[in-house]
Amino acid sequence: MSHGDFGGVPIPEFICSFKMLRYLDLSHAGFGGTAPQRLGNLSRLSYLDLGSFGGPAITVDNFHWVSKLTSLRYLDLSWLYLAASTDWLQAVNMLPLLEVLRLNDASLPATDLNYLSHANFTSLKLLHLKSNNLNSSLSNWIWELSALSELNMTSCGLSGTIPDELGELTSIRSIKLGDNNLKGSVPRSSSSRLCNLVEVDFSGNSLSGDIAEAAKSMFPCMKHLQTLDLAGNNFTGNLSGWLERMESLTVLDLSGNSLSGVVPDSIGNLSSLTYLDISFNTFKGTLSELHFANLSRLDTLDLASNSLKIAFKQSRVPPFQLTKLGLHACLVGPQFPTWLQSQSRIKMIDLGSAGIRGELPGWIWNFSSSITSLDMSANSITGKLPASLEQLKMLAALNLKRNRFEGTIPDLPTSIQLLDISENYLSGSLPQYFGDKELHYLLLSHNLLSGIIPEDLCNMVSMEVIDLSNNNFSEKLPSCWLTNSNLYGIDFSSWGEIPSTMGSLNSLISLHLRKNNLSGMLPTSLQSCSRLMLLDLGENNLSGNIPKWIGDSLQTLVVLSLSSNHFFGEIPEELSRLHALKLLDLANNKLSGPVPSFMGNLTALHRGSPYWETQPSLAFMVHGVGSAYVSVYRDTLQSIFKGRKYTLNSEVRYLLNVIDLQQTN
Repeated sequence: MSHGDFGGVPIPEFICSFKMLRYLDLSHAGFGGTAPQRLGNLSRLSYLDLGSFGGPAITVDNFHWVSKLTSLRYLDLSWLYLAASTDWLQAVNMLPLLEVLRLNDASLPATDLNYLSHANFTSLKLLHLKSNNLNSSLSNWIWELSALSELNMTSCGLSGTIPDELGELTSIRSIKLGDNNLKGSVPRSSSSRLCNLVEVDFSGNSLSGDIAEAAKSMFPCMKHLQTLDLAGNNFTGNLSGWLERMESLTVLDLSGNSLSGVVPDSIGNLSSLTYLDISFNTFKGTLSELHFANLSRLDTLDLASNSLKIAFKQSRVPPFQLTKLGLHACLVGPQFPTWLQSQSRIKMIDLGSAGIRGELPGWIWNFSSSITSLDMSANSITGKLPASLEQLKMLAALNLKRNRFEGTIPDLPTSIQLLDISENYLSGSLPQYFGDKELHYLLLSHNLLSGIIPEDLCNMVSMEVIDLSNNNFSEKLPSCWLTNSNLYGIDFSSWGEIPSTMGSLNSLISLHLRKNNLSGMLPTSLQSCSRLMLLDLGENNLSGNIPKWIGDSLQTLVVLSLSSNHFFGEIPEELSRLHALKLLDLANNKLSGPVPSFMGNLTALHRGSPYWETQPSLAFMVHGVGSAYVSVYRDTLQSIFKGRKYTLNSEVRYLLNVIDLQQTN
C-alpha cells in the first residue's frame, strides 16, 4: 500500500490481525497518528516498512512491540517520530535475523551506543541511522557486525575517534560518518583489511593527519575506491604518491582542509572522475590541459580559493562537459576564458576574484540557456550590461559585485532570486517590475542609481535582504510594507521620515538607515520589530527623546547606533534591559543629565567574547540558487570612535564592547 495518500489517518488496527502476514509495506502512504503496538503480534513478518518522507508524522511511543517481530529481516521506520522510544536499541537487539535497519531522520533520542555491550543482530548487512542526534561515541558492537556492507551514521552527533577496529568490517562497501564531531586520525593500517570499500564519506568532522598516510592506511586496496569525501576536516599534506593509485575514483572531494603543494599532472589519469572538488585548501602552481587530458567524464570541477593559475589555451576545447565550475580566487584572467563557450551543459559558473579585465564577450549572455548561477564578482570587468537578460530563463543568481559595469540595470528573468551588482557604476532608475520576480536578495549599493524606490519592493513576500545604500535616490522611503514580509535586512539611502509601516516587518533582523537625511521622531511602530539585532540610524536629523520602548521591545538588540542626530533629554533607564547589547553609540546628540549608573546592567558589554563570536552572524547565505560562493550578505556598521571612522565587522572585533557618549564640536 506504499505511495498512496490516506490523508493522515492512523494505520488501521485490522492489519494487526493478519497473523500470516510476512510482508508489510505502508511507506509514503500518508498515514499518521501513533503506530499500533499490536503490530507486534505479526510474528511472521520478515519485511516491515513504515517510512514516510514529507507526509504526516507517524509516532512510535516505545519499541517493545518491535522486539516481538523476531522473524524480521528488513525494518524501515525512517522519518517517523521516535523521540519517546528510549528502548529502540535494546528492542532491535532482539531481532537476530535482521539484515536491513533504516531509522533515518527519525528523531531518535540521545542514545549511548556503548550501553549495548554485545550485538545479537549479527546478520545485519545495512545500518542506516543518519540525521539523528544520538550524542554518543562509536561503540564496539558495531565492529562485531562482520556481514555489514553499508554503514550510514551521517549527522548523528557522534564524538570521539574512529577506532582501529573499523578494519574488522571486511565486508564493508560503504561507510558514511560525515557531519559529526569525530577527531583524531583514521584507523591504522595494522588492522585495516577494507578491500571491499567503494564509498567513504568522513566529511564535516575534525579528523587530522597527513592525507597520504591516511589514504595508505585506510584504503590498502585503493584501486577499488569510487567515492572519497574527506571535505571539511583538518588533513594536511599533498596529493602526490597516492592519488594516482585510486584509478576507479568517480567522486573526489577534499575541499576545506589544509592541503598544500602542487596538483600533480597524474590527476589527469583518473579517467572515471565525474566530480572533483579541492577548493578551500592552499594548493599552488599552474594547471594546464595536461591535468585534465583524460577527464572526459568530468561534470563538476571546483578549484576555488587556492593559489592556482588556470592556463588553458584559448583555442583548446577541453574533453569534458561541465555542469558546475568553481574557480573563485584562482588566476584565470586577464582574458575571459573562451574555452567556456564549449560547455553547452553548464549550470553554475563562479569566476569571482579571477583576475579578469576588460569587456565580456557577447556570447556569455547567450551561450547556455541552462545557466542557474553566474558569479563574476570582484574582477575589473568594464562595459555595459545587455538591455535584457530575460533569455536566461533559469538564471537564479547573478553576482557582478565590485566591477566597473556602467549603464542601467537590465531586464531580468522571472526566475531571478539573487541580484548583486553592488559597487559598480550603474546609473538610471530602478526598474518598476520587481513585483513579478522571485527575488530574495537585491544588493545594488555603491552605484549611481537615482529616482524613486518603487513601491512594488514592499509587496515581495520572498524578499529577505534589500541593500540600496550609497546611491543617489531622491525620494523618501516607501511606506507600503506588508506584515507577511520575510525581510531580514534593509540598508537604504533616501530621505524624509521613517515610514510607520516599517514596523510591520516583524522578521527584520538588521535595519540600516544611516546618513539618509531622515527627520522627525522614531515611529512607535518599530517596537514591533522584536527580532532586531542591529539598528543603525546614525548621521540623520532625527529628534525627540530616545524612546523608552527600545529597551522594552527590542531586547534582542546587539548593536544600537543613534549617533549624530538631534536626540535630547536623558538616557532612558529602559535601555538597561538590552542584555544582548555589545555596542551602544549615542555620540553627537543633545543628551543631558548624568551618565546613568544602570549602564552597569548591560552585562553583554563586559563579557569575554565580542558580538560576532557569541551571537548569530548577520550573514545571509544564498539557499537553493547554486554555488556556495555566489553571494554572502554580511552586515557591517560604520562608526566613528575617538575621531576615527571604522567599518565594524568580524575583522575589527576589539571595538565590539563599546559605549560611546562623546560630544564633539
